[in-house]
Amino acid sequence: MTRQLPVKHLMVLVDGTDASCRAVDQAIEMACLLPARLTALALAETDTLHQLLSARILTPAEMAEFEEGLRDSARRQLDEVRDRASGKGLEIETLFAEGNSEVVLPAEVRARAVDLVVVGYFDSSHAQRDLLDRQRQQVVDHAPCPVLVAR
Repeated sequence: MTRQLPVKHLMVLVDGTDASCRAVDQAIEMACLLPARLTALALAETDTLHQLLSARILTPAEMAEFEEGLRDSARRQLDEVRDRASGKGLEIETLFAEGNSEVVLPAEVRARAVDLVVVGYFDSSHAQRDLLDRQRQQVVDHAPCPVLVAR
């Protein structure tokens, strides 16, 4: 009798850091072994940018330029992830989203029926001052499914 594993769809958070790259590699390997679908999500914390704008730390022009830079970076990162998955014979869905990760990620997980989210390792003591560590902490805190923190 063959036993089905409950993980049919993985989502990996992509942010361009070394920790994220390791998480991507592990998610690709798991998706190949299970087998499972894989979605790569690049998530821009634009809510933080809007707070900086409202506090007059950024001008509207600076914010627009920064947002476009985030989009370009996310496209490059997602293209790289797609190439890495393709090199393993795995098709991957890529997704770019903007907003607050504690709201956006759970919505995307539910909409896509994701069973497991994979994120890169982070130091929770840095979550208050490091945006990417904060984002990963929010994923762990708010994902409506299990989360694997990859080292």
